[in-house]
Amino acid sequence: MATNRDFSLTRRQLIAGGGAALLAAGLPLPAFGQSTASITTAFGWISNVEYAGFWTALEQGYFAEEGLDAPYLAGGPNAPDVLVSLAADAANVGFVNWIPLLDAIEKGNDFQVLGSGWAKSPSALLSLAANPVRTPQDLVGKRILAQNPSDTTMFDAVLAKAGLPLDYEVIPTGFSPEPLLAGDGDVYLCFATNQPITLENLGMVEGQDFFVTLFDDLGFVVKASLMVAKKSYVAENRETLVKYARSMIRGWEYAIANPTYAPQIVIDKYGADLGLDIGQQQRQMELQIPLLKPTPDTRLYLFDGSLIEGPMTEAAVATGRTVPPVADLLDLSIVEEAYATL
Repeated sequence: MATNRDFSLTRRQLIAGGGAALLAAGLPLPAFGQSTASITTAFGWISNVEYAGFWTALEQGYFAEEGLDAPYLAGGPNAPDVLVSLAADAANVGFVNWIPLLDAIEKGNDFQVLGSGWAKSPSALLSLAANPVRTPQDLVGKRILAQNPSDTTMFDAVLAKAGLPLDYEVIPTGFSPEPLLAGDGDVYLCFATNQPITLENLGMVEGQDFFVTLFDDLGFVVKASLMVAKKSYVAENRETLVKYARSMIRGWEYAIANPTYAPQIVIDKYGADLGLDIGQQQRQMELQIPLLKPTPDTRLYLFDGSLIEGPMTEAAVATGRTVPPVADLLDLSIVEEAYATL
């Protein structure tokens, strides 16, 4: 005898089953909902594999299945800052970092955190074996090569939390770590998923010729690539955001399960005019997966809110910032609802 449970289908099963039948009949897949909504995403960097889940969701039609148009604003050296785009309503959702977010809120912006793009931050320090930086103490007195002057807040937080003097020099540099090899600085502020690949391509070996030290391991345990929107937008567009989160989760799940897929579509389509290298993009994808999902049980975008009250607040206070009440700042219910309806 059939029960209600026999007929219960997840939304994904419905798409896979009914959608396949429609495709076989030559009919378009339906969008869920009565109308099409548009939600614009702002990214902080160029269109590369760092945003693999988004490109995959576009290419696999996950946004379209939800009845969403998903335009985006690519980042890069000459692009507007993500928080500026959000404040100006040029974008609806953006991926930003903790300290700049607090500074924007302090200026009166009504931003809310909806999730975290990374389970473990890829922000790291790249140093050579002859002069390694493995601990906060090693950072004292160092010449730090950094692309963004505002990154001093990270160094201040690491040193202040460890009770060490804010004794270092920041040397402006470009995207490549080659100035580190030239001796222009002692350590290079990097993404653990990017600049170390340059050294690998030169035949250097991590742990032998160079070291990559995550900021998490230096005591700066701060969620990176926070998914942020205006509170007013969240209040008025909850259903759209749930659909968006579902699409992004599905995109990342597919990209992680098929790690060569996103690098190829980036090279062929989404970053086709950027001169990207397929080998570099594939290696970057390999390096970022353990930081996106460091354990089998990690769920994309979700994290323990107590991290804000603990180490993230500690890092902010160490640099003279204040943190709004977590109840006002954080709303993970949209991502949780997305998981519940997958």
